[in-house]
Amino acid sequence: MYVHDPPHILIIDDEAPILKLLSKVLSREGYRIDTAENGEEGIKKIESNDYNLILTDIKMPGISGEQVAILLKDIKEKRTPIVGMSGTPWLLNEDMFDAVLAKPCSKENLFNVVCNLIRKP
Repeated sequence: MYVHDPPHILIIDDEAPILKLLSKVLSREGYRIDTAENGEEGIKKIESNDYNLILTDIKMPGISGEQVAILLKDIKEKRTPIVGMSGTPWLLNEDMFDAVLAKPCSKENLFNVVCNLIRKP
């Protein structure tokens, strides 16, 4: 039970099963979850909501996770931690992200990254 609102997380991924799984796992831990099926939808949600953390797939049709990260860093008033998720994490420019998760990842890895970037009240 939270004294304040639960931390709000946005998950951006073009694969519906991954969105559903991550959303289910994190919401069971008490996080408030929004999802976006692509980078364009994710950016619209970022512009109109405040998030404590953003998890984004890297390779998506249209706007990629790296482009989402660049845009987020350009929005000065939004200093939201961003986690890049990829099946090929060794190919990523890790400097663009606060953390990188390999896909698939264990629940333990996911929770470690989320807990390190969000301090639950």
